[in-house]
Amino acid sequence: MDKKYLTTDETSAKYFNRTTRGITQRFVGNLLSELKSFKPETILDVGCGTGYITSIMSDELDSTVIGCDMDTNRISFARGNFGQEVIIADITQLPFRDNSFDVVVASEIIEHIHCTEAALNEIKRVARKNVVITVPNEPYFRIANFLRGKNVTRFGNPPDHVNHYNKMSLKQVLEAHFPNVEIKTSAIFWIMATAHDK
Repeated sequence: MDKKYLTTDETSAKYFNRTTRGITQRFVGNLLSELKSFKPETILDVGCGTGYITSIMSDELDSTVIGCDMDTNRISFARGNFGQEVIIADITQLPFRDNSFDVVVASEIIEHIHCTEAALNEIKRVARKNVVITVPNEPYFRIANFLRGKNVTRFGNPPDHVNHYNKMSLKQVLEAHFPNVEIKTSAIFWIMATAHDK
């Protein structure tokens, strides 16, 4: 059959794939710009998953970047595909000394964990200077998921998202741990926060 036209579903998929890719690239670009402004020598990427962003940071920044994640399969993938320095570690019990890294990055991780307080305590402990945290920007993230047919029965909410944040709620959570918090919107669907003690 000669398919001259795309169906509605195919048109939506094509549009959202292209749009999502562009938005994601903007998100990563914003993250890199923020990190470059700190001029860090060392970065820890907690909850690094498959190592995608870890590898970009390593390539684009003049920094030593280490990733960690609890998922052994994702760590194996990161090692095999990106050759990154990544280790298996629990975000609530990081195997590093106090003030080990100039910057700790927690990108798209704290929405997945029940023990947010313990995780933030550990992130603060191992960060020497700055912390950068990104989370989905609600409700826009869920709306976008719903419109592109993801998790429709859950109104766009991924089943592994146990915490949900907007600018105000993220700021409140972080200010319980850091005296200086700055909140920014990154590419509409994500929030980026920077935090430090001084």
